[in-house]
Amino acid sequence: MFILVTTAILLGLGLILLLNRSSSPVAAEKAYYQPRGAEQQQLERLAPEQFERLCIRLLEQIGLSVTDCYRNRPGEIDIIAVNSQPFTGGSYITRCVLTPPEMPISSTQIIALSDTVRAEKALKGIFITTGFFSEEVPKLTEGPPIERINGQRLRQILRERKIPLV
Repeated sequence: MFILVTTAILLGLGLILLLNRSSSPVAAEKAYYQPRGAEQQQLERLAPEQFERLCIRLLEQIGLSVTDCYRNRPGEIDIIAVNSQPFTGGSYITRCVLTPPEMPISSTQIIALSDTVRAEKALKGIFITTGFFSEEVPKLTEGPPIERINGQRLRQILRERKIPLV
């Protein structure tokens, strides 16, 4: 019995050491969400004004009517859009953030959008970034619905809808 317990403890410690040597979840997520290639570089090199036009074009193509835009800082804008369909319509607040490839979007940025959606009584929030979300973001559960679109998903949506980057 003693040998069995000792073996289990040593095996557990070995697994813990192996887990500590593996890459962090943020590094793994960053590697997953940051594909290499010309398309990624094109998206990262967009000027804030180009990124704003790209986001507006995307929202209009999915059937939303853009009513207002607010520039928070360079590379970060809030877009108010409306879906005029009966029953499913309403207002949407979209935060678009042009981020450097090494900086994840934190949970505080998602919470800030959630607070804005709640204050404006919008139907839903949409967070679009050229980067990726930090590991704590998917754990957020409270607040209004927030659709999160990272750089990889954004590139995929743009390809599907045949929207050019410039």
